[in-house]
Amino acid sequence: MKPINTEELLNYCLKHKKSLTLSRTLVIKTLSKHSKPTSAYDLQEEINKIEDTNLNISTIYRVLEFWMKLGLIHKIVAINKFLICLSPNEKHTHMLNFCTICEKVVETCSQRMGLNLKKSTQKLNLSFNNTHPVEIPVICSNCS
Repeated sequence: MKPINTEELLNYCLKHKKSLTLSRTLVIKTLSKHSKPTSAYDLQEEINKIEDTNLNISTIYRVLEFWMKLGLIHKIVAINKFLICLSPNEKHTHMLNFCTICEKVVETCSQRMGLNLKKSTQKLNLSFNNTHPVEIPVICSNCS
């Protein structure tokens, strides 16, 4: 995973009329170094060790929530971990296929998987909310 550029973050925040604080920068840059989902507590430990800061866990969660609202990170609810969104500018339903053994994640979208979730839910008299990623627990080829 390539580390996130601070200038890109600043431009993204300006585009969305948000400010780029030190804690927001530290959290997303640290998360971008990980290829697998990472817990808020692991991020806190890593940031406080490397940056000689003392960010508390509630700050970490607030910052993660901020980046989720902007669409730059995903939360995998089933394992309570976070990862960088690979395609934040695409307007589709993100599908997070996560291995239940090693936690490897393959991000794709509903269209590439041949799914029309909006149409399928309409048949059930429901409306689909595509603002949250769909989590699919799988076993990857390395673990099977």
